[in-house]
Amino acid sequence: VKREPCPAVWTNRSGTMTAVHFLNCMALTFVPPWIIYESKLTGYATLPQISWAVLYYALAQLAQMILTATFVPSSESGAFDLTQELEKAFIGFVDVYGLFHLLNTKKGYMTGVTIGLAWATAESVFRRLVPLAVEANSQQFSWKHTLTAVEANISVGTHMALAMLIFVGIRTRKSAMRNTAITAIVVQRFGFPVIVSLLKYSVFSSMPAIATVAEAVMSVGLVLFTMQLFNSYQKETGRVPE
Repeated sequence: VKREPCPAVWTNRSGTMTAVHFLNCMALTFVPPWIIYESKLTGYATLPQISWAVLYYALAQLAQMILTATFVPSSESGAFDLTQELEKAFIGFVDVYGLFHLLNTKKGYMTGVTIGLAWATAESVFRRLVPLAVEANSQQFSWKHTLTAVEANISVGTHMALAMLIFVGIRTRKSAMRNTAITAIVVQRFGFPVIVSLLKYSVFSSMPAIATVAEAVMSVGLVLFTMQLFNSYQKETGRVPE
């Protein structure tokens, strides 16, 4: 006679796997920013800089929520709407304004990197912490939570690059370099969200991982471009790139 496993055993196994999945997702989301901070920014980042970045991020998100609710009409959930995505992208320039104002009032050679990292970490805390804590800790495993954690790391690279582009645009004395930084900012704020939404909700709606991979590729390209531009800025100011 075949004996079925005791339900208590299955419950215990399920709880263990759920806890492991939850811890893995949380670690993948928040450990990389901490590693970047400890390895690269310990001597540059200050608590006031980080605190101001978190405050500006919260205010920027509040402003975007109000603008989106006021001017962007609701549409079918999960459907791609180009007009709506462009409206959201335009409203997303509130982030650019917040970063611009913050970077324009702070001094320090690594300010852009510090504020970009703090901005991305604040995004993970505000947007991903609660969903991961509630959903990833449920009784059912889902790759959606792993993708959420991966997207958090993509966001770190994108926000750090965006902050550095704004930093270079503010500080450089060369109009060509400033125009290049502005062009890259516009492409990132308009192009990235529209392309990712198109892939996620239309082209590969049944395979969200492909949209995440595409977003990662674009983020890596933006980071490499920004590093090259920042190296040029370092040469302009007489600093040797490390």
